[in-house]
Amino acid sequence: MSKVDGVKAKSNDFALSSVPESQTKSGWNLAFIIIGGIVGFSVFLVSSQIGGSLGYRDATIAFLFGGGILGCLGAVTSYVAARSRLSTYMLTEFAFGRQGAKIANVVIAISLIGWYAVISNFLGQALQHVLHDILGLLIPVYLLTIIASALMIAVTLNGFSGIDKLALALVPFMIAFLFYAAFKSDPFSTTNQLVINESAFTFKTAVSAVVGSYIAGVVIQPDYSRFAINKKQAVWSVLISLGVGYPIIMVLSAIPSMVAGNADLLAVMSTIGLVIPASLLLLFGSWSSNVLCLYSSALSISTLLPKISLKRIIFTIGVVGTSLALVQAQSYLIGFLVILGLTIPPIGAIYCTEVLIARRHGCNIEDLGSEPAVRSIGFISWFVGTFIGYLSQNDVVNLTSIPSLDALLASSLLFGGVRALQARAVLYEN
Repeated sequence: MSKVDGVKAKSNDFALSSVPESQTKSGWNLAFIIIGGIVGFSVFLVSSQIGGSLGYRDATIAFLFGGGILGCLGAVTSYVAARSRLSTYMLTEFAFGRQGAKIANVVIAISLIGWYAVISNFLGQALQHVLHDILGLLIPVYLLTIIASALMIAVTLNGFSGIDKLALALVPFMIAFLFYAAFKSDPFSTTNQLVINESAFTFKTAVSAVVGSYIAGVVIQPDYSRFAINKKQAVWSVLISLGVGYPIIMVLSAIPSMVAGNADLLAVMSTIGLVIPASLLLLFGSWSSNVLCLYSSALSISTLLPKISLKRIIFTIGVVGTSLALVQAQSYLIGFLVILGLTIPPIGAIYCTEVLIARRHGCNIEDLGSEPAVRSIGFISWFVGTFIGYLSQNDVVNLTSIPSLDALLASSLLFGGVRALQARAVLYEN
């Protein structure tokens, strides 16, 4: 790569090229980014509902199981990223073909932009509620949503460096607050018994919910782990943040709601005098997680529009996501996004299998020009995995009791088997 090309690649945050060693970060930086991305609305809601259904002991075990599964899966995607130093969307080009990957990348981008809009809208509503209750101010939701989204876009325009700095600044506060809120709720007092609510959650469905709450994050993990100093740090950063940190965060998030018997975080925090810090937690958690959605969706779109700068793509997607939030699209988006979520785990399984089985000697971007533009087995495996995940979600097929994991296993076994046979055939011909 020439000096001019290197400067251009850096300005685009290496969206279409491998990350050079001079731009890598430590495992702790990556761990903070991941933790910043998992603290948010979905974690508070899922953890409080699971805690209320199973009780403290069984909920903690479910959190540990789910976090352990996510940590192991994330370790694989992180290893693949650190080995290739490529983003998720460049890796899909090796698995689906340069043209075929565009379909997979569009699916991921739509999902991320949709969740960006949903989170932005919920954040605007939460901020309006808090400002009205505390200060008596009634600020329109649309104005708060625009301001919050502008902050998210501003950080993301600085690329991985901006995300890294945001995580280092916000994560210590968020973790400290969760510990303090759990302590303040006094869960082990004789007058505060942890409330058990009637709910549809069983232990298996609880583990499935924990895994499902961040499985898409595992699939796009290469967007961040490609910046790891080496493969070892890429792997342990994910094992610590997802395998250890995620269960701890879910336990801490569940305790106040379990004590109060209420899944509404702000309402619970209001009863123990922590509504302002809780509001900041929601703001910071939404900020850090939405920044990741915006950044990864921009990386995805950059493979479709390689001549447009990453910053311009980030800004445009931010405007689109904000517009969707302003028109209350979340009432239509959430159901669609949940269904779309079944299609994402197989993508991660397929690109990991491609790198680990068919690309054991490395991923050379220049090789893509001489390979099939569309790799049909990638799409067949993707469809089969998604279909198995759908059947699992509706209790027709039950491989692991976790739909996203069933989809992942089915697609990886089919794709890996065919690619291994193809690689053996090439060796035999030579």
